[in-house]
Amino acid sequence: MIGPEHMKSLIVLAALLMSFVSPIPAQEESASPAAEKKSYPEVPKEYEVGEGTVSPDGRFAILYPVRNEDSNEDPGLPNLLVRLKPYAVLQEIEPGDGVTWKGGRGAADAKWNGNDWVAVWHHRKWGDEDLVVYQIANDKIIREEKIWPDVVKYFDRDWQRRYLKKYPKEKDSYTFRADNPDVVTFEFKDHKLSLNIFAENRPNLAPGPQWSAELHGIWDLDKAKFDKVDFKPGEISIRKPEE
Repeated sequence: MIGPEHMKSLIVLAALLMSFVSPIPAQEESASPAAEKKSYPEVPKEYEVGEGTVSPDGRFAILYPVRNEDSNEDPGLPNLLVRLKPYAVLQEIEPGDGVTWKGGRGAADAKWNGNDWVAVWHHRKWGDEDLVVYQIANDKIIREEKIWPDVVKYFDRDWQRRYLKKYPKEKDSYTFRADNPDVVTFEFKDHKLSLNIFAENRPNLAPGPQWSAELHGIWDLDKAKFDKVDFKPGEISIRKPEE
């Protein structure tokens, strides 16, 4: 049986052990965010790095103009494809409509295939547009494949022939959509890029004639052209106003 003196000694010993053990998780927890945080001292102060656009080897990325939260005005600077260290601009991304800051409607985004191929496009209100692919070698752009004009011509042809021919007085525009989380719009598969593109003329569910179409294709990066295209026109119908 343990006497009072021995019991007191055991309690003191346990308390000492707890004092050494308990701080360890707190130290690891506080150190973790600091370890994950990255800095890019060579990037101009007017820009910030899109962490989701960094290449697998960490050498390249898309830059976004820093947003002025007070004025919320577009700084008018383009997105850039850059080498992070030593810093160098590889390509100024051709701007589209909208703003170019991170998360803005009109900002560029990127998806990598290894470290030498990158697909770049612009986010819009309803979907993604202006797809272009760059090939990088020796820290330079050696090839540019503008895929989007080839995509658009399929939709334009169907839009003109099926819709505007029937409804010539309707608004002459349609919208690309990419709001289905179950569908991957752009995806690299070895030296090819698969595309799943959807478009319609009334994404806001407004009443009137409804046109839609979709394209599923495989772009060959080596040949710089479509290897396969499955274009599917949708049914033209009339959407009635809600009562």
